[in-house]
Amino acid sequence: MIDIEVPPHYAGREQAFVKHHFLRNYLGRLIHKIASAYDEVVYVDGYSGPWKSGGEAYADTSFGIALQSMTDARQSWLDMPQHRRSVRMTAHLVEKQTQPFAELETIGTLFPQVTVHPHRGDFLNVAPTIAARIPSRAFTFSLIDPKGFKLDLKELRPLLARPQSEVVFNFMFDFANRFTTLESLGDTYDRLLPGIDWRPRIASAEAAGPAERKAAFLACFKEAVKSVGGYKYVADVDIRYPGTNRTFYFLVYGTREPPGIAVFRDCQIKALEAQSMISGQRSLQKRETAGQGWLFDSSWETAPVSHRQFLDQQLEAAKISLMDIASAEAGIQWGKVWPRLLADHAIRKKDAGSMAAALRKSGAIAFRGWEPNKRIPADGYELHRN
Repeated sequence: MIDIEVPPHYAGREQAFVKHHFLRNYLGRLIHKIASAYDEVVYVDGYSGPWKSGGEAYADTSFGIALQSMTDARQSWLDMPQHRRSVRMTAHLVEKQTQPFAELETIGTLFPQVTVHPHRGDFLNVAPTIAARIPSRAFTFSLIDPKGFKLDLKELRPLLARPQSEVVFNFMFDFANRFTTLESLGDTYDRLLPGIDWRPRIASAEAAGPAERKAAFLACFKEAVKSVGGYKYVADVDIRYPGTNRTFYFLVYGTREPPGIAVFRDCQIKALEAQSMISGQRSLQKRETAGQGWLFDSSWETAPVSHRQFLDQQLEAAKISLMDIASAEAGIQWGKVWPRLLADHAIRKKDAGSMAAALRKSGAIAFRGWEPNKRIPADGYELHRN
């Protein structure tokens, strides 16, 4: 278990710390990786702010994390002794409110290795203009983090549907989930979930219980993102209120490339560890305040949100999916299987490989082409069910 110290300026908004912990890990790996293949990396932040920043150089804001990651990646490739690359880093930051935008205009001076373009206006109106300005061969990562859920996905299609692109949405589930039965907001949800039959699906799940309703609502949004952006893989991270099992929002991620989903799941699990640790710290603080200390328990083991239990459940669900694929799609290559498992379940690529190897050893599945002394399947191995 990792040891997490939450900075004082995150007090009362620990869920933002978990989100930023994920973004810092994810963007750090993503930008460095794609800078090896693209001459320009473009970051788009649709709702920049800045909001409640208390960190140096905006280190506790999403755009600050992204711009620092871009700066580090650019310098890292410039310093490569044999494979030196000069990668252009560009950022488009959007904010419509006057005072935050005035602050946003000064950000570029803090990150001189990134070309920063501030835009004042509504992101839905500005997004097509930004998309038109991005070179066709550049790679784009977009963060769409509105304060509410009134979002028209179709308006974002020019940006999301770019071939070399990925996106992370902050889906404000806790807010959006409260009002789906209000007829006056029907058009709002139609724009949020274009082309999705969300009304009967959510109504049907309502009778089954809160967990089923949450799953149905999230599935509708992920399908909408996949359809509008043309992404092959869409996954999510559940960000919860500190110390509770109640979802605050989901980070919903779309990508077209297997390496992207692999990096995403690695960083998600780190974020879950941070969330569990923070939850345990809160539980410990409550007990100490009430005068109830303990001798043998670790704080994370009594956390209301058990990431260990969740990950075990995800691994078991992935095992069932793998067996189903082996039965229905005999001969499919492993390189086409593991990205699907990662898209549908919160497991890492190495977990999928180890699981497949264990099932092969037990005789449940087989791989054509398995080489001697190979511990996990290679992408070219063909999967079959015994």
